Amino acid sequence: MDILFKAAVLLLSSSLLGLLLQKNTPELVLVLTLTSISTVFILGASVAEELKAFIEAIQSMTNDATLTYPVWKCLAIAAVTRISSELCRDASQGAAASAMELTGTVCALCVAMPLILSVAKTIGGLL
Repeated sequence: MDILFKAAVLLLSSSLLGLLLQKNTPELVLVLTLTSISTVFILGASVAEELKAFIEAIQSMTNDATLTYPVWKCLAIAAVTRISSELCRDASQGAAASAMELTGTVCALCVAMPLILSVAKTIGGLL
């Protein structure tokens, strides 16, 4: 939670500063944005390590990587899709953002197929 508040303060501050600098030096706003986003990714890396440890603990309980890898990959796909589509929207490219979201959805479904199949087999075995 602490990291979330730090990230929010950093990004809101850089956004406000970017609004002030937009008229005179728009190229500096890009550098400011990329720097603040990179800093937030570095802050979030520690949380990602905790999430990775959690998924590895579940994997050691199930002894089956086919159940945990799709979840991990879907999380990564969701993050990349969301960030990419929002960057496209910021650049006034709504169609590209929508295409990115659709592509991310299809990729997540493809990655989750083994998990969906496993759940379907389990349910079929119970009936």
